[in-house]
Amino acid sequence: MSFTSFLKSTALATALSVVMVAPALAEPVLKSDIRVDSEIVTVSDMFDDAGPYAEEALFRAPAPGTAGEVSLEAIRIAANKIGLTQFDAAGSLNVRVARDGVLIGEDMINQAIAAHLRQAGSLPAGTHVDAELSESLKSTYAAPGADPLEIEQFRYLPGNSNFSVRFKLAGQTQPLNLNGRLFFTVDAPHLTHSLSAGSVIEPADIEMRPISVQLADAAGVPELQDLIGKQVTRQMREGILVRTADVDDPVIVARNDIITLFLRSGPMTLTVKGQALNDAGRGDSVSVLNLTSNRIVRGIAVDDGTVQVETPATAVAALQ
Repeated sequence: MSFTSFLKSTALATALSVVMVAPALAEPVLKSDIRVDSEIVTVSDMFDDAGPYAEEALFRAPAPGTAGEVSLEAIRIAANKIGLTQFDAAGSLNVRVARDGVLIGEDMINQAIAAHLRQAGSLPAGTHVDAELSESLKSTYAAPGADPLEIEQFRYLPGNSNFSVRFKLAGQTQPLNLNGRLFFTVDAPHLTHSLSAGSVIEPADIEMRPISVQLADAAGVPELQDLIGKQVTRQMREGILVRTADVDDPVIVARNDIITLFLRSGPMTLTVKGQALNDAGRGDSVSVLNLTSNRIVRGIAVDDGTVQVETPATAVAALQ
């Protein structure tokens, strides 16, 4: 064999091997079941080994939270449009395409309405809102993301509990229209166990539970920090709502108690024994019978069993 004949035969063999190997490297393989998280289905979503066509769009995905089937014929037509004419169908006649979605629940509805009202200045700090829908919420999905739903229109008049709202849902073409009633609540103090009259309230005695804003306004509900250290004025049972009228400052001077009555005037302090004629908390006014002069004076309860006279000019004579 001449050198020229050898080169020709070698070139032919190489060409044949390339022809035999090339088809095995070229064809993408069709998947039978796919899931996407965007509105467009690409070649890489639909095929394994998508090659240079990987990021090419084939068709639109179904609505968020739904699924559908695409026929092999529809896939061939879409693939041909982008130049993908050969692929391995892997025996599939249809491909199931599902799209991820976020289920819209009542909690999300409440959070969106609360944020809208708060931004509008209609929801004071510490106030909560719950939406009661006029109809049951149907299964509705939005595309995943930071803001799956957004209020487009909201109608509500303060003092009237009825509302209507229109939401724009991410990935959906149709809005979500809802209506119903709004209920506003605040957290209010309730007793964790029964207390007898005169008991001083400690943190463990109180738990916060929601009540309507209307009830809170009518009852006069104090803040938690304003209750600790207060004294209940009556016997109260477990679970009852604690109102401002139910508590008072702890009594540091009790009626008929023998107390110390004193007057400070510059460097001089004059003290005598007296008998309290009424109960008084710290800073409260109290009438005291001076046991030395048998006169009644008025003072301010400043400590346990201690009263300071209010008006030095008139009190000095009464103390003597």
